[in-house]
Amino acid sequence: MATATGPDSGILRPRRLRRPGLRTLLAVTMAGLALTTVVLLALVVAEVAGRRQAAEIGDGLDELAFQMSDKLDRAMFERWRDIRIIAARPVLRGDDTTAKRVALEILQQTYPDYAWIGFTDPQGRVLASTGGLLEGEDVSARPWFAGALNGPFVGDVHKALLLERLLTNPDPGTPLRFVDVSMPVMAEGGLIGVVGAHLSWSWADDIRRSLIAPGESRSGTDILVVDKDGAVLLGPRALEGQKLDLPGLAAGTTDPGPRVETWPDDGRAYLTALHRSQGFRDYPGLGWTVVVRQPVDQALAPVRDLRRLILWGAVAIAATACGFALWLAARIASPLDRLSRAARRVGETSSPDEVPLDGGYREVRDLAWSLQRMIAALTQKQEELVRANLGLEARVAERTAELTAEIAERRKVEQEREDLIQRLKQMAETDFLTGVMNRRSFFDIAGRELAAARRYVRALAVIVLDIDHFKRINDRYGHGTGDEILKGVAKRLADEMRAGDILARFGGEEFVILLQEADQDAAVATAERLRTALADRSFGLIDGSCLTVTASLGLATADFETGSIDDLITRADAALYRAKEAGRNRVEVG
Repeated sequence: MATATGPDSGILRPRRLRRPGLRTLLAVTMAGLALTTVVLLALVVAEVAGRRQAAEIGDGLDELAFQMSDKLDRAMFERWRDIRIIAARPVLRGDDTTAKRVALEILQQTYPDYAWIGFTDPQGRVLASTGGLLEGEDVSARPWFAGALNGPFVGDVHKALLLERLLTNPDPGTPLRFVDVSMPVMAEGGLIGVVGAHLSWSWADDIRRSLIAPGESRSGTDILVVDKDGAVLLGPRALEGQKLDLPGLAAGTTDPGPRVETWPDDGRAYLTALHRSQGFRDYPGLGWTVVVRQPVDQALAPVRDLRRLILWGAVAIAATACGFALWLAARIASPLDRLSRAARRVGETSSPDEVPLDGGYREVRDLAWSLQRMIAALTQKQEELVRANLGLEARVAERTAELTAEIAERRKVEQEREDLIQRLKQMAETDFLTGVMNRRSFFDIAGRELAAARRYVRALAVIVLDIDHFKRINDRYGHGTGDEILKGVAKRLADEMRAGDILARFGGEEFVILLQEADQDAAVATAERLRTALADRSFGLIDGSCLTVTASLGLATADFETGSIDDLITRADAALYRAKEAGRNRVEVG
């Protein structure tokens, strides 16, 4: 210790040791805490948000694979049903060859992708065909004829043989390829012939093109169709006909995607999703697998951008927090500095030894030394000390107000985050086109309603609705008009439904309605009201014309034998099929 002289005689002044000041300690501590908290929080948020966005991208590819597989199965089911219907027509059992040819050509005109339809005798000689092609030819060696002798037959994609020289190829650069559908034609005496059709494989490429939006095409998204042996039936020219060696296509794979795969055509890594064909109704399917791929660098680009944005935002917030910490440390330490300087100007004290010269940092030690000088003049300086305390209280109140505003702003941010989560949840549970509930949300709610209906013995019914001839609307007016019709149908159905009933879009032109506390009579009345609401009022088109839309409906009511909502929908779906068979624009009960 050094001894002071003059007015401060007898007072021991502390040496100025090289210790950090209060301002430095506060600034370093608060800046370190702020920087660590912001960086850790940013890393966690970036990782969670990145994983969630990556999962959403994978779900989008999964959904695209399912849509392609479902459309292929439904289209093949329609052709399966066409050939089964023509095989049952009496005209094929008569002797008039011209009438048979006319009937086959009418069927071909209803669906232009029928490249050829023919009727043979039991020995395989073509008796009648569209355009008279191959009439009189022996086709008994063809798989479609041999397969139909044992029952309904569907043949996988193959090149044209007999018809290649007779049909016009719209794309001379690629060979004609067909999918075969054939049925036996029976009479009281047994088999009288076989009716078979060659369906041009180009329809599958049309479906693929309709599903890939312009933005997805630019992002490298591609759809492939693979047969049960792994050979590419539809996709990039470099891969068509090749057998894909992908783990997701292996037999027995339980988690087919989405996953990152390295593809053989260009050696690039792709985010890959697939969906295996399950057939549709009584159409058994051909074991096709739809594979959707997108280059990883393009698929996950939004994830990288999101993480980069979060990290740059964290850097900005951390810099702001450090600046605020420096400012706050200065605000806290400055009053003590001013108090220490003022205390040194205070007069003598009679007992300076009562104040110990000890402290954790320089400002406290200086203040202790200054207080030794202030003791003698404590009475005279009472008013000045009171005013200093009042000033300190004002600064505390000011800081309290700042903290209160900061807490209010933080609560506002948290509320905005909760609102965003609710909006994302609504998007996940809603069909993006019509705004009604989607398939997944419907199954969640309908399963609970069925369990409650069984527990409390309440009536419950399901209506499955399918727009009649919707493909014709798309083909004639375009998919934009088709989308507007779907939205209009969804709105009209919602307007006609009771409060508490549930409407969902199952995909394509098919909707499903869950009627609570509705027995069979009430469900039939509701279904007729919905059918009439669609059929009696036309929809206005953009060009000013009007279009009338009808629908076929199948319904089923729950009973004690109903095991699950799938069972109930299956019965309603079967009734819908009967409504279609009976001429459409009607209601059938299952």
